Amino acid sequence: MANELVALREFIADNIGYDGEIDPDVDLLENGILDSFNVVEVAMFVQQQFGIELQGEDVTRENFAKLSTMISLIRMRRADG
Repeated sequence: MANELVALREFIADNIGYDGEIDPDVDLLENGILDSFNVVEVAMFVQQQFGIELQGEDVTRENFAKLSTMISLIRMRRADG
């Protein structure tokens, strides 16, 4: 989880502009760290950074609200292959 977590935190800091510490289980949408446009940006980053292909049904609030759920999705798609 460490590598994915660092990469996601750095992307959010560098591209979204949030410079605070982000707990993996905090809801990024409820706390105003991400909005719906940012979710698309993060989804594109995830595909490129981790070499996975996301399906339309992957890009949901449930999967992208928290860093921990993003990491679970990344690992699931890597396992799928």
